[in-house]
Amino acid sequence: MPSDLVDVILDFHGIAGPWKPLKVTGAANRIYATEDIVLRIATEHPDAVVDARTESVAAPAAFAAGIMTPLLIAFDDSGRLVNRPYSIWERVHAETLGLANLTPSQRGDLWQQVGTQISHLHSKVVSCPDPNGYLDTPVRELSLDSGLQQLVESGHADEGTVREIGLLIRDLSPYVSRTYHQLFVHNDLHEMNIMCQAGQLRALLDWGDAGWGDPTLDFAAIPLDQISAARVGYGASHWTRLGDAPEARFIWDRLHSAMDDAIESPENKIPVREYRRFLDEVA
Repeated sequence: MPSDLVDVILDFHGIAGPWKPLKVTGAANRIYATEDIVLRIATEHPDAVVDARTESVAAPAAFAAGIMTPLLIAFDDSGRLVNRPYSIWERVHAETLGLANLTPSQRGDLWQQVGTQISHLHSKVVSCPDPNGYLDTPVRELSLDSGLQQLVESGHADEGTVREIGLLIRDLSPYVSRTYHQLFVHNDLHEMNIMCQAGQLRALLDWGDAGWGDPTLDFAAIPLDQISAARVGYGASHWTRLGDAPEARFIWDRLHSAMDDAIESPENKIPVREYRRFLDEVA
């Protein structure tokens, strides 16, 4: 991205001060920042434009409900300055959880704080104006049989692992096939979308996959050993919002992702026994 274009965008919005490019952890945006704001310009990635539009609707709804996320200052999809959508945000001075050097205690406390924010998101965002239909439609794959067949054909899992996966799919399927109450979900809460400072949560970022869906989708990327911390933050009395046996859907979503990763590369192992242990512990 030419540097003079960044200058043009900032000048157009009356934003002064030196800027610099920021290191990106995803492929959907080029990111630049002054001391006070962050400019995100959608890339040519296939999902970039769609995600930028979704975020322009979802993030303000979350911010208005008091969720810890940056204020959206401007969103432009007109093409007058650049032929890609861009957005300007209040800057949060913090680091991503995925790169933070935290003690086990700090990490547990942070995931508890994230759980509280998830609970607020599910209860406080009761509407989200979306006149152009920009919100995503968060769904999960309801059958993993074809994925299991692809895994077998890839040769990236031994016979015993394939058998255990098949049994796990059989046991989880009854819980996944049901219809659950739809709530507003972020739908991409992995460690690189969580900002923290000195072990304290500062912001949830990247709302490009948000929409109305099964609330357990917001637990899909939380490490299994931090689910208990997130549950404390979410609130035991609110856990029923997640429907019957939410842990079964937690594991289903992880299994789906792990199978995709293993099909892609034999170095990615599927921790089936860890999944079973987790389910046994919460049973």
